[in-house]
Amino acid sequence: MQMEHWLTGRIPPAPDNLRAIVTAEHREGDITVRHVRLEFGPNHRGSLRVQLLIPPHHGPLPVFLTNHNRMRPWAATAVARGYLGVIYFAADPDYGFEDDSDKFIELYPDYDFSCLARWAWAASRAVDYLYTLPEVDRRYIALSGHSRNGKQAVLAAAFDERITAVVPSSGNTGEGNPWRYTSDPFATESIEQITGNFPHWFHPRLRFFAGREDKLPFDQNSVLALIAPRRLLLTCSYTEEQGSDFGYEQNFRALQSVYKFLGAPNNLGLRLRAGYHATTAGDIEAYVDFLDAAFGRVPEPVPNPTFVFGYTFENWKRASGETEKSYPANDRIAWAIGTEPPQVQFPPKYGFHILTAPGWMELLYQPVKSEKMKTVPVPFGVDLRADLYLPLKSEGKIPLVIWLHPFTYSTGYSENAKDPFEELTRRGYAVLAFDQIGFGTRVEHAKNFYQRYPQWSLLGKMIADTRAAITAASEQETIDASKLYLVGYSLGGKVALWTSAFDERPAAIVSVAGITPLRTSVGTEGVRAYSHLHGLLPRLGFYADRPADLPVDYDDIFQKIQDRKVLLIAPTHDRYADSEALKSMVQRFKNVEMLTPADFNRFPQPTQKLVFDWLDRQRTASSKSQ
Repeated sequence: MQMEHWLTGRIPPAPDNLRAIVTAEHREGDITVRHVRLEFGPNHRGSLRVQLLIPPHHGPLPVFLTNHNRMRPWAATAVARGYLGVIYFAADPDYGFEDDSDKFIELYPDYDFSCLARWAWAASRAVDYLYTLPEVDRRYIALSGHSRNGKQAVLAAAFDERITAVVPSSGNTGEGNPWRYTSDPFATESIEQITGNFPHWFHPRLRFFAGREDKLPFDQNSVLALIAPRRLLLTCSYTEEQGSDFGYEQNFRALQSVYKFLGAPNNLGLRLRAGYHATTAGDIEAYVDFLDAAFGRVPEPVPNPTFVFGYTFENWKRASGETEKSYPANDRIAWAIGTEPPQVQFPPKYGFHILTAPGWMELLYQPVKSEKMKTVPVPFGVDLRADLYLPLKSEGKIPLVIWLHPFTYSTGYSENAKDPFEELTRRGYAVLAFDQIGFGTRVEHAKNFYQRYPQWSLLGKMIADTRAAITAASEQETIDASKLYLVGYSLGGKVALWTSAFDERPAAIVSVAGITPLRTSVGTEGVRAYSHLHGLLPRLGFYADRPADLPVDYDDIFQKIQDRKVLLIAPTHDRYADSEALKSMVQRFKNVEMLTPADFNRFPQPTQKLVFDWLDRQRTASSKSQ
């Protein structure tokens, strides 16, 4: 099957000669702790240690199975709730114990199953044993694990239907976040990173799809669909570096249709939490809450899914009441953006210090720390704050780059920003950066946006905030407002161009892997990405099935920008774009320069150098003309 070929490697069949040897047993208060060695495989040379934590009981018990040893509170929490806790010792040795599954490689030389697959296969051997015990209620065998152990929990449940519930926790890439949303624009753990840093976790063939994740013949929604209609709770932190509220929500919505089709919609849950990657005792209690509800041990139903982004095109249509209607011929760009509400200036020019706060997330998202730059907070917009990075030494007013981030839902602008910021300030630029609505410190702010502003758009809000940032930065004494440049990657590349269509102050604009023509978008990032997926421009959704009729496209944006210099970076292997169609579009505009490096959709150091050298030329040309 495809999963085994590309993801896990070939997995051996279940052994038919498993035997269990109780090696020790003792009491800890009312709990019986039993140590067991399972032996199986050729000449019984395979072995797996299992530890059982058995609470007092009258009849068979539900099971909480995990490969987290007792240095973590996973099994202990479930035991306190009346579950039979079962620990199998197939896990990373970093957790303090030998990984029994390592020897499976020698035991089954004809099978190339990867490390995570071996851990998952070990979970099934533990289930083999559990099926022999009178203490076990076979209807209720739950498996749970965190991070890399969440990945293996999903694999185990996908391959073993005897596991009747699974709670994978913050496994992120290769677990609950689709591979297609781990590419560089999303700044989570990519295929390139995970196969480079942990090459033993998945099969090496997975690396073939680095940079072209869309070519993988399945995705995590397909893997997780193998668990349906059994109980499944998707859970991660939406503020952890490798997490993604956006990816998890898309996966959940895809799985909803499967669970509904199979008549078990209440067996699927989504719990997105705030905080760091590591779990708390309260998180594990919540996982057991889900199991109690899913197993019918309590009268309460499975909790409603927790959305952070929460956008759907259908919900927008209900909130806005909009239907397809004629658009104004004289200003189609403004029609797409929607109606910005009247706003007073903030901060007001009262001459004293304005305080703005990102809220509690300031504890998670700090400004980029570097001894090579100075950092100054700058209030802007409506109670927002940007960070201004300055060279340690400078003379006179200095040019400014406003840095616009990609689809970094869980990390905001700061992810991967240190090196380019240091290079720009070394070259004599100031850099202003901030999180767009729905990202980083503002990740929670987009959820109810269309209930609050149904005739506006998220991209419209991003434009308004970027214009406010331009105003605030231009008023800084150190900044040369005549040399103000917008530089954006992916989402930021879109924001840079659309902002410049409404604001004449940016002297030059750079869009890196940001756009593709929309009217001809086939097999690339098309209209639905704007209207249905990210919710940037919902009104475009009425044309999602007939993009050729779209009222506005990027040639209209270039027309509005007029004679200001624009640099487009269009990597030749960018799966989100049609570089030939884009090249054809921009040929009519003498002010637009397009470079096509042989690369995937990313913003690596060589591409940054292309951009920064181009900015230097614009700065020099501007100085000569003054």
